[in-house]
Amino acid sequence: MGTWRFIDSKMTIAENMAIDRVLLTSRSKSWAPDTLLFLEFTPCALVGYHQSIELEVEEAYCREHGIEIQRRVTGGGAIYMHEGTLGWAIYADKHSPGIPADRSEMYARMCESVALGLSKLGVNAKFRPKNDIEVNGRKISGTGGTELDGAFMYTGSLLIDFDVDTMIKCLKLPIKKLEDKQVQSFRQRVTSLREEMGYVPDLKVIKKALLDGFSEVFGVTFAAGDLNDKEMVLLAQEVNRFKSEEWIRGGRTIAQDSALKISDYKAPGGLIRIAVRLDQNRKRIKSAFITGDFFAYPERIILDLEAFLRNSSSVDSDVFENVRLFFQTQSIQIPGVNVDHMAEALCQAIASTALPDQI
Repeated sequence: MGTWRFIDSKMTIAENMAIDRVLLTSRSKSWAPDTLLFLEFTPCALVGYHQSIELEVEEAYCREHGIEIQRRVTGGGAIYMHEGTLGWAIYADKHSPGIPADRSEMYARMCESVALGLSKLGVNAKFRPKNDIEVNGRKISGTGGTELDGAFMYTGSLLIDFDVDTMIKCLKLPIKKLEDKQVQSFRQRVTSLREEMGYVPDLKVIKKALLDGFSEVFGVTFAAGDLNDKEMVLLAQEVNRFKSEEWIRGGRTIAQDSALKISDYKAPGGLIRIAVRLDQNRKRIKSAFITGDFFAYPERIILDLEAFLRNSSSVDSDVFENVRLFFQTQSIQIPGVNVDHMAEALCQAIASTALPDQI
């Protein structure tokens, strides 16, 4: 059996976000062994790497109630974290023994590890493709990941005693427009350890169960550890960047004019949310703003696509051709989102934008 490092972390929200970058970098440079990390949180709204805070977070409510806003290094949707949620993450070499080469299979084994750990607490948890863990059809943990130079990070959030009401208030969720019965239906789609067990187990007990789950599935043992000297230096460097508005806003800021329309397209791999500005006379895309809760590798590929589309034709056939060309000339992986999905999302956004030319 191999040995993985285990770190039990208690840090600020910015440090919690920065440590993902630190440990992923550390593993890619072989500074440290494969590592499992646990993260605890104070109230915060976390947007995915490709999302816009303006579109996903109720900023005024968060400020009024002391809920910090931050950005993850992974894709996926906006989430609310607090004392009743536990973060977990694996940082490993892609070629470590027991790590499947196929990304979908790797996702499944990670989720199965958590499900097995929860079963040791008496909770009937199962993996639900593509990347959720559920109990009797109700979500108890969402997951996602990213990678860097031969290493990957896979992370999740476990609902221990979840505050659904605050989540609804601090995030911009479509359910706010629904009727009470529909909101109640949404509540029934998620669950927590408190709801399943009737009480909240001690955090040490929960963490031990999850460690045992990963140990059995991957055939490894865990040795308690901490950040090494190189990681501590890198964390000190990174945390200031993660506290900055530049990181938190992430360049994903959209002008809040009343004329600009947002078009939502649901692909198998997640929601693609697009706003476009058009030169109607020349039939050109002046700019495209693409966000969503999908996962994309490499991280900056969506920014590159936006730049590629600038001043390109807005005619449907040309949009498909240009998106296909971009995908062909880049090394791109967006699980559950293919070329046609992205092109169709763009065409839908263009069709919904019947605006005069904007300066």
